[in-house]
Amino acid sequence: MNRLTRNVATNLLMIGCWIAIVPTSPLSAEPPQPTAATETPQTSNDDATTPWITLADHWTACQFGGDGEIQIKDGVITMEYGDPLTGVKWDGPFVGDPAAKADLSKDKKPTPKALPRDNYELRWECRRDQGFDFMCAFTFPVGKDHVSLVMGGWGGGVTGISSVDGRDASDNETTMFKAFENDTWYKARVRVDSKNITAWIDDTELFAQPRQDHTFDIRFEMDPCTPLGIANFESTSKIRNIQIRPLVADKVAPADQESKKSDDK
Repeated sequence: MNRLTRNVATNLLMIGCWIAIVPTSPLSAEPPQPTAATETPQTSNDDATTPWITLADHWTACQFGGDGEIQIKDGVITMEYGDPLTGVKWDGPFVGDPAAKADLSKDKKPTPKALPRDNYELRWECRRDQGFDFMCAFTFPVGKDHVSLVMGGWGGGVTGISSVDGRDASDNETTMFKAFENDTWYKARVRVDSKNITAWIDDTELFAQPRQDHTFDIRFEMDPCTPLGIANFESTSKIRNIQIRPLVADKVAPADQESKKSDDK
C-alpha cells in the first residue's frame, strides 16, 4: 500500500468514528415540554377551608310592620319597597341551640345542618332595583352578639357595620362611602374569626375590625333579623347565592378562648 492510499484510508476511518459519536437528533430540537398531567394545581390559602353551604331554603319574613312583598323564586329573594323596612331571616338551627323536636309533616322541609355562630365566612350577591337607601343590611352572629353589614345606607352612600362600641355604621371605624348603582349586582363577603370581622365587596377588602376590647350590637330596628337575616330600607332589592362555610377548626381558635388568653396575661 503506497503512502497516498494509507492517508486516504486513515481519513475515512476518522470520519466514520466521528459520525458514530455525533447525535442523530437535530441541534435545533426544543427540549421536551411538561404535559398538563404533570402540572401541580395551585390552591390559595383562602380556599383551604371547608366547602360552602348554600342557604337557599328556610327563609321567612321578618314582619317589621309596613313590609313590602317578598318573593323567593329560583334561588333569588326579592324584597319589595317597604315602609320603611322589608326583610327575611333564616329560621334553621345554629350550633348551641337546644335540640328541637322533628316536624314530620309532609310539607315540612328537612331540618338543615346547624350553622356556626363564630369562626365562619358568609357571602352573597345583591342588587337594588328601585330606591336610594340601603339595598342590604345583612345581620349575622359574632359569637353571642350580632352585627349588620349595611350596604348603601343613610341616603345611599354609607357602608359599614352596626354597631361597634355603640356607634352605628355611619359613625365608627368601619364607616366608608361607596356608591351603589341600581340594577347592578354586587358581591359581598364577611369573615368572622377570633380576631377580626372582615368585609369585602367585589373582592375588595373594606375593613378588618378587631374584636378584642370592642363591643358589638345591632340597631334595635334589626332585631327581627337575628340571628341571620337581610333587610332593605325604602328600596326594592334582590339577594342571591347566599352561602356560608365554617373556618378550619385547627387554624382558628374560638373567640372565647382568645379572650381567656388575654385575661390570663
